[in-house]
Amino acid sequence: MTAVLGSPQAHATTTEGVVYTLGSESTLRNLYPDASWLPSAYADSYTNLAETIEHYTEQSLRRDGVEAPRVDVRFIEENETRNVEVTIHPDNEITRRYADIHPAFFDSDHAGQARAGVSACKATKGCWDPKPRADQPWAMFLPLGLPLATQQTVLFLDYPPIPALTGRDYLNNYTMCRWGRLMGAAGAATPTAFETIVDARPIAAPGSGESQYLPDPITHFNTDTAAGGDYLAPMLQLLTESDGTSRPIAVFGSDARDAWANMVGRKSVDVLDAGTTHLAKSAPATPWIATNHPDVTSYNCCPGDPASRCGNSHNLIGDEKKDFVAACWLITMSETPGQSPETVRQQCEKRWMSAPNAQAQQALCVQAKLDNNNPAATCSSYTEAWKYCAAHGANACASHDCQYDADKVSGPVAVPSERPAGWGRTCNSYR
Repeated sequence: MTAVLGSPQAHATTTEGVVYTLGSESTLRNLYPDASWLPSAYADSYTNLAETIEHYTEQSLRRDGVEAPRVDVRFIEENETRNVEVTIHPDNEITRRYADIHPAFFDSDHAGQARAGVSACKATKGCWDPKPRADQPWAMFLPLGLPLATQQTVLFLDYPPIPALTGRDYLNNYTMCRWGRLMGAAGAATPTAFETIVDARPIAAPGSGESQYLPDPITHFNTDTAAGGDYLAPMLQLLTESDGTSRPIAVFGSDARDAWANMVGRKSVDVLDAGTTHLAKSAPATPWIATNHPDVTSYNCCPGDPASRCGNSHNLIGDEKKDFVAACWLITMSETPGQSPETVRQQCEKRWMSAPNAQAQQALCVQAKLDNNNPAATCSSYTEAWKYCAAHGANACASHDCQYDADKVSGPVAVPSERPAGWGRTCNSYR
């Protein structure tokens, strides 16, 4: 789809689709990944601004449940400013919401504040990419291509890994593949509805060992001083608010939990802490829960596993249970808003930790057999993991391999219509 110059059109919904002005070309070129400012390692993937906007907008629409969306972008001259006009097909209730939420996402109070934080870091000696890795330079990267209109929850993480930028897909990484698989196992029919993200540091960076070098999220991305931008709370508020109430937030990993503690006025926030906060004085109460980083289980093994990769990390089952509690909490809070975050957490702890039924035990076992850090103990497919667990009484640590007696598999594998979302994804291609 080619961007062309044309006469301005009003922000409107018509038989031709939903039409609105997204912002000025110069502003959007600085906020979307673009060859004009990206490091050369990534520039070839983002040579056409119109195509980039179309790509990520269509990606968001699909994840918002819009079938066969089509997005056309053109540049228009209006009041001596070159603006970006977006047309979305089809015209329906969801796409009409984009006329409001999409420009707001990229305005000076939201995405513009992320750019302000990045610019302030770059202007501060020793702040920006102080320990560069070959072919993996840092680059600002906003959470693009995710649900904007029908999301059930918002996830607060640390920073996006570089494959999300180079793959042109914010969910193109092990972290989000694995979390989506677990959300399906916990009962989410559409995991991507639970995967709208705000990162504490909106910077694409190497996926491990980098957080210690990234700029402080509060100093640079949650401040109204010249040291950074006021990005985090406003963007979270924009994406959580829904008809005067707030969608729930899950906070993942120690770095995000530290930032969140500062934002909500706590000394610290621990795994499975839960509560409510107001992201602004006039904002509705936002329920939240804190949990492990989605990758934690992939660094764990079963107790007693002697594999060298395991080191001292043998809490695989315990961490799987915590993840399921968080997933259960997100699903429950989104389905029945207004409940006490602490009460729902207790209910989910009973379901997945203290008194899991046979179905829950099987689900926990399957995920553990896919996540284990010992390759010999990791099953190659969801089906193999299910059979292993069915043959071993849902004990993921019955052995340090994926061997089982086929005669002991209790019951047939679920038919496709009864399998959880994510059945076909092990996510191990990312590891």
